[in-house]
Amino acid sequence: MGNERSSNTFREVVVHSLLKIPLFLELVNCVKRGYVVSIFGQRSIRSCGTAQRSNAKFALFLLIACISATTVKTYAQSNLSDQQLASALSVVSNLLLDGLLPAIPEPMGDRVDIALNTLDNNTYATSDSLYAVFEPQDEVTEFCFDLASNVPLQPGDLRVQINGVDVTFEVGNDNCFTFNSSNYAEINYIHFEVLNPAVEISITRFGLASTNQTEMTLTKLTRGGWNNAAVRKVINVFAFGGQALDEQVQQWADMDPSDAIAEMLNFDEHNLRLSAPTPCNAITPCENYTQVETEHGTLREFVNFFSDPDSVLPVPAEDRQYFSLYNYLFEESFLRMATVRGLNPFRQRIGFWETNYHLAVNLDVGVSPDQVTEYYDAIMQAHESGVPYHQVLGVAAKSAAAAIQYGHYQNQWNSFTQECDCNEDFAREIHQLYYGIFGDGDPDHENVTIPETAKMLTDMRVGEDGAPSNVVVFDTEYHHVGAVSIFGQSISGADASAKIDDLMPRSIMHPESLLNLPVMIISGLADDAMSESTRQKLRVAWASMGANKSFLDFIHAYAISTLFHSSNQTKYFTSFERGLFLANKFSLDNLEAYFNGGYYGGIAGYGVESIIGNELAGNVFRPIHNVFGGQNSAEASDSAGIFEHNFNMLTEESYRMREADICLDCDLGSSWEKKWQAFLPRREDGQFYVEDAARWLWRHIVGNLDHYTELERAHIVSILGAARNDPGQHWDQEHFLDFNLLMCAVRDLQLQQPNQAVSMQYLLSNGRWDNYCRYDNNGSTAFTTAELANLEHAYTANEIASDPLIQQLLNELGESTLPLITTSGSNGGYDLREHARQRINAAVAFIYTTPYVFAETNQ
Repeated sequence: MGNERSSNTFREVVVHSLLKIPLFLELVNCVKRGYVVSIFGQRSIRSCGTAQRSNAKFALFLLIACISATTVKTYAQSNLSDQQLASALSVVSNLLLDGLLPAIPEPMGDRVDIALNTLDNNTYATSDSLYAVFEPQDEVTEFCFDLASNVPLQPGDLRVQINGVDVTFEVGNDNCFTFNSSNYAEINYIHFEVLNPAVEISITRFGLASTNQTEMTLTKLTRGGWNNAAVRKVINVFAFGGQALDEQVQQWADMDPSDAIAEMLNFDEHNLRLSAPTPCNAITPCENYTQVETEHGTLREFVNFFSDPDSVLPVPAEDRQYFSLYNYLFEESFLRMATVRGLNPFRQRIGFWETNYHLAVNLDVGVSPDQVTEYYDAIMQAHESGVPYHQVLGVAAKSAAAAIQYGHYQNQWNSFTQECDCNEDFAREIHQLYYGIFGDGDPDHENVTIPETAKMLTDMRVGEDGAPSNVVVFDTEYHHVGAVSIFGQSISGADASAKIDDLMPRSIMHPESLLNLPVMIISGLADDAMSESTRQKLRVAWASMGANKSFLDFIHAYAISTLFHSSNQTKYFTSFERGLFLANKFSLDNLEAYFNGGYYGGIAGYGVESIIGNELAGNVFRPIHNVFGGQNSAEASDSAGIFEHNFNMLTEESYRMREADICLDCDLGSSWEKKWQAFLPRREDGQFYVEDAARWLWRHIVGNLDHYTELERAHIVSILGAARNDPGQHWDQEHFLDFNLLMCAVRDLQLQQPNQAVSMQYLLSNGRWDNYCRYDNNGSTAFTTAELANLEHAYTANEIASDPLIQQLLNELGESTLPLITTSGSNGGYDLREHARQRINAAVAFIYTTPYVFAETNQ
C-alpha cells in the first residue's frame, strides 16, 4: 500500500509539474477549446494551429510516457488503483481522440502536395497513377480539380479515390469535394488511377480552400458553388441577361469569384466581355454595326447617334428623327441602348433602376427628356468615377430633373421676413427615397428636419437668365445662407450645393439609413423574398465599409455571396426587366437590337415595347408610381393578365418570332439572316444536332439546367426536330409538330396500322404525317374523341421517361440535325435553313412561356 501511495503521489507531482510548462499549455489550450487529440501515429491533433498540434502531440506523448514509467516497477503488483489509473488513461485517450479517419497506405505514383488556400496552376499528366496530398485542417474545406482526357472516357477507364473510397467525377472543370470533421483523415489522399493504357489524363487547378471565406462580411461562394449557372444567374439579374459568349461565361466560372465579378460588373461605358460582338467567320459574315463597341456609351450620345440620319444604322434615315430627345420614341432609344452589343448592360441596368425606381423622375410631370438624359448620365458618370455612394446621391439631389420633379427650383428664402417660400416635397424625399430615413423615433423630424431641409434647398434655379435648362444654377440671393439643423446636426455651406455636400455623408451614416438603404438596394435589384436574417447580414456588410461606401463593391460582394446564390432568394422580373432580358436572349446581332421594339417589331429582333405597353407597365422614364417608381415585382408577378398576355403573344402571335429570321433588304439594302449558327454548339462532324440545340437554348435563356426535365426536353426536341418532310411538296417544310401533336399522330398510327413499326422517319416523310391526327382526315371535319384526348393529355416527366416508345422517338429526333449551314439552300424550292431557324425561334417562344422567365430563383 505504501508503494502504491508513493507511486501515485509521484505521478501526481509529475503531472502537475508538467502542466506548468508552456509546452504543455499548448495541450491544455487545445483541449479547453473543445478539440481532441491522439498519439501513437494513427491520429493527429487538429483544430489547433500547426505548431500547436506538433507541440501538443509531443507533450501528450511525454506526459503519458512519464506516467507510465512510474508504474513499471509496480506493474507485477498491479492493484485496483493502477487499474483505475489505466482506465482513466484510457478514458483520457478516448476523450482526446478527434474522430479523424486512419491514414490509408500512401498510393503509388506521382505525388502533388496541396496547401490550404492556394491554387496550383501546374498541369499534371499521367497515363498511370497520380495522387494529391493534404493534411487535415482546422476548418471545413473544399478540394477541387479540373480533369481532361486525351480521349472520351468510358466506364472503367479511370478510377478516382479519396482516402481509399471511390468517388464520382466528371471530365471538365471544378470537380469539388468537401472535407469536414467526419471525413478528414490524418493524411488525405486523392488518387487518380488510369486503368486503360490508351488513356492519358491531365489534372489542373488543384486547390484546397476554406469554405468560410467572406467578401465584405458576406460568406463567399466556394469554387464548387461558383460555376457556369452561378455566372449566368448574376448576368440575368444584374445585366438584363447580357450578351456574353459561352466561352466567356465559362472563363468567369473558372476564375476566383472576386476576380470574375470585377470583370463582369463594372460601370465602364463599354464592356466587351459582358456585351460581346457577334462571332463571325467564313460561314457567318461579320455584322455592319460595330460603332458602339468604342463610342456612344452615354445616354445622350446614344440617343443622338440613333436619331442621326448620317449614322451607320439599318434603320431608315427618314425614320430616325422619331427617336430623338424631343420626339415621341425617345424612350425607345433606351431600349436599344440596353440590348445593343458593345455597350454595358450592367451600367444600363443600374441606370434604369436609379432613374426609374430609387431616384425616380418622371417625364409625365414636366421633366423634359433633356433633363432626364442629363440626370441619367450624371448619375452613371458619378458611379463610373468611383466616388462614394453618398456623392452619387448628391449628384442626383443637385440635378435639374429632381428640381423640376419636386418643384424646389422655386424655393426661396425671404431674408426680410425670415420666412421660407418653399414646398417640402423634396425636403422629405431626399431623406426617405434616397436613404430610407423616415424619422422613426425622432420627434423633431417633421417639425424641424423637414422644414430646415426645405431651407437648405433654396435658390436652386433652373433655366433662368439664359442658363441651360438641364442644369441647376446655385445662387445666394434667395438662399438661406446660414446653417440649418438636420438630424440635430448643423449643416452649413455658402449655397444649396455646399449644404447638400455637407448633408450627404451624414445621411448615409444615419442609423435609419444604415438600417434601410442596403435593403432597399438589394430588394430593388435582386431579392423580393428577403428574410430578416438576410436583411441583417446586408446591413452588417454595408456598415463594414465605414463612411465612404462603394455601391459597386457592395453589389460585387452580394453577387458572389451565398445570400444571392441561395434557395431563399427570388427575383420576380418586372415587364421591363423581362422584356429586355428576353430581347437580349433572342437578338443575336446589332441589326436585331436596333430593329427591336414596337416601331419595327416583326422585322427583326424581339418586341420589347409590345411587352411593356400591353402589360400596363408605363414606359421608361414614366414610372407609373411617379417618384415611388415604376411597375414593381409584386405587380408583375401577381398579375394573371401579364402571364396571359405573354402566353398569347408567344403562341397565338408566335408568327412574329418565326418570321423574324430573314429580311431581304433591311441590312443597308442587303439581305440579313438570323445567325443561330454562330452560337449553337456543333459536334466534331460540323453538324448542329437537335439534342444539343435543345439543351443549349434552355440554358441560354433560363441560365441553368435545373428544371430541364424530360418534359421540357420532349417539347423542345419535338419543336426542333419533328419537321414534316415531303420532298415533293416544299410547303410541307413550313410545318412542324409539337410534342402533343406528335404523340397524337403516333397513337393514331398505332390504331390505324397496328403492325407498323413506329419511327420518326416513317411518320414524317412522304406525306404520311397528313394521315394522322388531322381534323380533316378519315372523312371527318373534326378531331375524333381519341385524337382530342391525345392532344389535350398533360404529360408528366415521369411518364415520358418511363415510356420506351417515347424515349425512342425523342432519341431519334435528338439525333437529327438542323440544316443551318447547308449550301444547297432549298428543297423543292424551299429554304431549309430558313425553316430550321423558324423552328429554333418557335422553341425559344416555347421557353419564353415557361415560369422560369418570370423569375430568377434557385428554388
